Formats: sequence, C-alpha cells, structure tokens
Amino acid sequence: LPFAPVAETASALISPAGGILTTIAVLMSTGGANSSLMLDSPRLMFSLAAEGEFPKPLARLHPRFRTPSVAIWSFAALVWLLAVSGGFFWLLAVTAAASMVMYISICAALIQLRRTQPQADALRVHFGPVLSAIGIFMSIVLIARLELSQALLMGVTVLIAAANWWLARTTT
Repeated sequence: LPFAPVAETASALISPAGGILTTIAVLMSTGGANSSLMLDSPRLMFSLAAEGEFPKPLARLHPRFRTPSVAIWSFAALVWLLAVSGGFFWLLAVTAAASMVMYISICAALIQLRRTQPQADALRVHFGPVLSAIGIFMSIVLIARLELSQALLMGVTVLIAAANWWLARTTT
C-alpha cells in the first residue's frame, strides 16, 4: 500500500491506534483531494474553453442539468486513460513533476514581481528571491529524476499546451 510507511511511522511514534487513525486520515484526505479534482478540473476546462483558451466544445453545458458535461466526460476519459496506461506510481511521479513545473513558475514569478514592484504592499520574507532560486533549482533536480517515459509524457503535454496557447492567441 502506498500509505503503509505513514501508518507504520505513526504506529511506531504514537501507538497502533495512532497508526490506524493516521491511515484513516490519509484515506480521507486522498478521497477528498480526488473528489475535489473531479469537481474542479472539468469546470476549469469549461472556464478556459468559454474564454477561448481551450477548444470550444468543452464550453458546452448540458441542456437539462446546466453542467459542463463535455468537459466532465473529457476529463474522466483523460484520467482513465492515464490511470490504465502506467500504474499508480508512474502517474504519481508525473503528477509530482507537473507540480514542480508549477512551483518553478511561482518561484520565478516572485523573483520578477520583487524586481518590477519592489515597494508593493505584500508579505516579505528575508532572502525571498534567494529562496525562490533554491526552490527553482530543487524543482529542476526533482524533474530530472523522471524516467524517460515520464519525461516524454511531460514533453508531449508541454507541446500540446504550447500549441493550444498559440492557437488561442492567433484566433482571438
């Protein structure tokens, strides 16, 4: 089980009952995250399609229920395809790498914002740009540890996203 190390650690540090409670908490957290993902992601796809950033069919609403049915079915099919194509740990590694790309973007944005708006009324952390640079470096190191097939999937995703971005920009 992927959460067994967490349960074993909690059992050793707290008690066997603590291991059981930790296992229940991990299962509830994972279930909540998956439920949120299934509810939020199709609606994000719908919103992006409505704004012209994603293909227009994803912006269609179900005539009776007024839900983004095309986006829901498309997202479910995509998740199913990814789930059956590589296994849990493979998908977990790709998801973690995608998160690293997001963290790189956030860290780089912080550096740029501090440079262009040094007097902005915002939370300030000592050595923020240095910490951001360390975050970028560590994220790149983690991405570099992907297997070739995982890196190829990430690359294909980047190419599809870039093509979508270019098409959205040229058609508006």
